[in-house]
Amino acid sequence: MKTLKIITLFIVSIFSLSGCIEDNFKNIDIKPEATGDIGKIVVVLDKPYWDSDLGKAIKETLSAPVETLPQEEPLFDVLLVDNRSFTEGLRTNHTIIIFDINKDKKGIFLNFNKPQKDVWAKGQTVYKISGNNTSDVAEQYLRYAPSLIKELENSTISLLQREYKSNYNKAIKEELEITMNLALYVPNTMTLAENFNELIWMQQIREKKSDGLMNEIQQGLIVYTYPFLDDSTFTLNYQIAKRDSILKKYIHGTKEGTYMTTEKTRGFEPQAIEKEYNGEYVMEVHGVWKMQNSLMGGPFVSVSRYDKKRNRIITVEGYVFAPKFKKLKYLRELEAMIYTLEY
Repeated sequence: MKTLKIITLFIVSIFSLSGCIEDNFKNIDIKPEATGDIGKIVVVLDKPYWDSDLGKAIKETLSAPVETLPQEEPLFDVLLVDNRSFTEGLRTNHTIIIFDINKDKKGIFLNFNKPQKDVWAKGQTVYKISGNNTSDVAEQYLRYAPSLIKELENSTISLLQREYKSNYNKAIKEELEITMNLALYVPNTMTLAENFNELIWMQQIREKKSDGLMNEIQQGLIVYTYPFLDDSTFTLNYQIAKRDSILKKYIHGTKEGTYMTTEKTRGFEPQAIEKEYNGEYVMEVHGVWKMQNSLMGGPFVSVSRYDKKRNRIITVEGYVFAPKFKKLKYLRELEAMIYTLEY
């Protein structure tokens, strides 16, 4: 009887354990992490509609050229595929937009305001729009395209920021806190180039192969502060004049007489965007920098905010030097770092 009792308890224990394992297994998320370059968008649309008014609307918006880059680059890297080609390898991409044209559908459905998350992969966002003809879907899509593009850009920045905040350069963060009473979350690959007290300069240098040779890609972050005087501070002319005076003083090239400045020739004029970020006013300037008396140059983004507590302007800007490569990807990485600013 004692032996039978032990066996019975053993069997009950196994079933109890099996139940626990099964319950735990059900709670395990086996989806892979989202893949693909940040800034790449997979667009699903059946092939007969690629040259329709809808197909043209998608290309005109998502693949529109970015005006403030030295060479033409599209806003996003768009991969257009039909439903048959939308297989497992593409379904794990970070961002997916699905267009469903079905003659039997009534009305138009879209979820641009509330996209689906983590459908096929963790960290993924899926947008959908459906209707019974391409003309109506194109019209509705174009109505929401500006807000969708802002959402896609913000999503890209957020993904990068999560990465930087999970593994940031603690030494640079502490240097900024001690010198300027502010903080930035930048990757460990970023190094401190110079600390002039009034200005701190950071760099990240990579190498990438092109035409069989290794070429340098340089990303820079520059932080400087100055007293706030009046509202004229937040005008494009003032921002560029202040930028040029400070960079001429501190950011020099290897050759004597070379210094960083702003390109102002026709077609390359800097542009300003006024917006709100986390409840605060922000002035964002996009343009092209050049090294005076040298051939170096590339795109930059400069973000200025008012620090009310210390009555000062904080400007953080990023620049890219990558003459052999597309630059928007590297500029977006810097923009994500810039918007981690705390003060």
